[in-house]
Amino acid sequence: MPIFSHKFSGLFMPKNKSKPEPVVIHDSLGTFTLNRKNYEGEVKLPECEITVFLETDGEEETTAFASLQSLRAFVKNAADWDERIRQFAADDFAGKDGTIEIWGDCDGNNEGGIISKDEFMRRISMNFIQFYADGSLFFDYDLDEMFTDHGLGVHAHISGRIESCALWG
Repeated sequence: MPIFSHKFSGLFMPKNKSKPEPVVIHDSLGTFTLNRKNYEGEVKLPECEITVFLETDGEEETTAFASLQSLRAFVKNAADWDERIRQFAADDFAGKDGTIEIWGDCDGNNEGGIISKDEFMRRISMNFIQFYADGSLFFDYDLDEMFTDHGLGVHAHISGRIESCALWG
């Protein structure tokens, strides 16, 4: 069960009233601090550490807890999720011949060309995940400058369904 730093009636003002205390969720997965629209924190996965955003709204405690439940379910199968997303994206980006045409980096140091799906899958890496109370997920993947400075956005659901992927940014 997460531990909330205090009741969700806005920011707690200390006695000196000079600076509000942050609203924080303490959980076994990490500490998540409320920013303007989400709780934000770092979660250590077996392969990497990623930034995580937990949705919140006017019902902060309820919404954040539902988002945290999705995060917990994700962490149990993080490696599988990552592999399936990489495969989904590679399949989506590949032409009929099974190769992917890349653009190269935005500085002109690396020109575009053709790569295999395996190379594409090796080069991408997870940046952050946004968890929503309804079980929706948004993954941001770094594309290693294969498509200039664009990233890969993937929409999925905690049920395991990967819905779509596209360049963004």
